[in-house]
Amino acid sequence: MTRRELNLAIFEKRTDKVLWQPRLETWIHHHAAEGTLPERYRGLDYWGIYDALHCSIRYAASAGIEGFEEPADVVRTAEQQTDKYVETITTPSGTMTRVYQDIWEGEKLKNRRIHGWPVQTPEDLRVLIDIVERTHYRPNLEAFRAAEERMGIRGEPTVFLNSSGFTDLIKTWTGLPGCYYLLADAPDVVEAYLEACDQRDDRQIDAALQLPARIYNLGDHTTNEFTPPPILRKYCLPRWQHISERLHAASRFVHSHWDGNSRQILPYLKESGLDSVESLTPEPQCDMTLEMIQEHTGDMTLLDLIPAIFFLESYPTEFVVDFTKRVMDMFGGRLILGISDEISQVGQIGKVEAITELVDRTCGLAE
Repeated sequence: MTRRELNLAIFEKRTDKVLWQPRLETWIHHHAAEGTLPERYRGLDYWGIYDALHCSIRYAASAGIEGFEEPADVVRTAEQQTDKYVETITTPSGTMTRVYQDIWEGEKLKNRRIHGWPVQTPEDLRVLIDIVERTHYRPNLEAFRAAEERMGIRGEPTVFLNSSGFTDLIKTWTGLPGCYYLLADAPDVVEAYLEACDQRDDRQIDAALQLPARIYNLGDHTTNEFTPPPILRKYCLPRWQHISERLHAASRFVHSHWDGNSRQILPYLKESGLDSVESLTPEPQCDMTLEMIQEHTGDMTLLDLIPAIFFLESYPTEFVVDFTKRVMDMFGGRLILGISDEISQVGQIGKVEAITELVDRTCGLAE
């Protein structure tokens, strides 16, 4: 069985084997750019490193959904101001400004982080509503097929869909405190924004369903802090149930990204309608035990489950392998094994190699 065939078989519950599918992109791209790849991987490209490690790939074929704005009357400008990068967005409702802090090493931009959130008032949020209402999607089958061909047998293509409007507001537009202040001060405007997001997401699914992709991801970043139970029940569960119903009717699968503290919201997974959840992160990195995850996920397919901090040098390889074996024993048959969320630039790739050997010894590696 190929890695792609096993990937789909796990979602379809036709196998008891485990697929090893860690996200290595950050590690690969960092070390390739810095010239610090280990000798055994030098001369290999992205695909070659994954193949050398006998790992499956998850997102390399996330392609084929094109976004555009209609009417095309949103004006965007950007300006470098010393160590700040300033963006402005103007719509018929007004203008908002986002400020980034740039970190340079010589003439090389090393990092860019949010310094000033663009949405701070109800008036700013109305500008964002204009953008959401103007966002439309069309399928590009040629782009999807090209990405699918490059990925080959390495995994079943998984295509990104939008994050929830609520968590996107926190991550991209307001920050966590700003979101909750707006919800308290202007709930009608926040809910108008969320309704516009739901309509936008239906337009995206219309386009997605014209592609032959079988697996879709919602990049929600759901956590106790972002979406505590009252928020999750009101704004997240209905969205997941609606999206799942649409995708299931077309024989597709969908999972949501939960990569933080989730003990408070785990009990709601079974009623979400989702097929799977990605990047649940056990203790000691986050606040859940494996037993809690097992209790609250029923027969859902699980993606990842190995804490990313285990790939730091402070954790012995033997410990990481023993933990991984426990994960495989508890969740095998519904497990796409990976790193929650991904290995960092300073992660030890030798531990990925050790897990490859463990999977091979335990249930055999897919081709």
